[in-house]
Amino acid sequence: MTAGNVLVIGNSGVGKSTLINAFLDEDEIAARVGWGISGTTNALEIYPAKKVPFQLIDTIGFEPSFLKRAKAIKAVKKWSKESAKDGNEDRQINAIWFCIDGTSRKLFPEAIKNLSKATKMWESVPVIVVITKSYSIPERAENVQMVHNAFAQQKRYAKNLKAVVPVVAQTYTLNDTAFAPPEGIMELIDATNAVLPEGLRAATNDIASFKL
Repeated sequence: MTAGNVLVIGNSGVGKSTLINAFLDEDEIAARVGWGISGTTNALEIYPAKKVPFQLIDTIGFEPSFLKRAKAIKAVKKWSKESAKDGNEDRQINAIWFCIDGTSRKLFPEAIKNLSKATKMWESVPVIVVITKSYSIPERAENVQMVHNAFAQQKRYAKNLKAVVPVVAQTYTLNDTAFAPPEGIMELIDATNAVLPEGLRAATNDIASFKL
């Protein structure tokens, strides 16, 4: 039995698919590619991962284009509403991984607004910010502080933010002799497992509020 569902969300190109692949076995990745999910995600899809007790929900990335951004937000809202129907309890969202690109050293306020619009139904579900492509060790602390500062300005998410985890999802080759190995995956698993009991209760309460 799964311990819950984790929504993986963020701008296009931040590395959501690479992050999800880090939690899948080779046969699961092959099936994922077979579904046409490799590269650009075109629809929400749920992935039971054998390596962890929770399932991952991949989402459409937020694009600069208004129409494409609206499509991504609408897809998450539709999934959320469907999960509130009887018999769809296995689709409920119990935690959110909000992915941002560690190489940009910027957290765009627009991305948080998109997150808020897309996940409006999940008012109390825990949020973990995942700083992807976190290759530069000196910049990690600065990026973590940047995230906390940005979320402090958000009344809703200030209380929902439970952890900020820098991650390198797969080996990044700098040159013939230097590379950045995978890092932060176990920390992300531990942080997620820690918030899921709260997330299960939060999802139940949020759905009850939505139905009312």
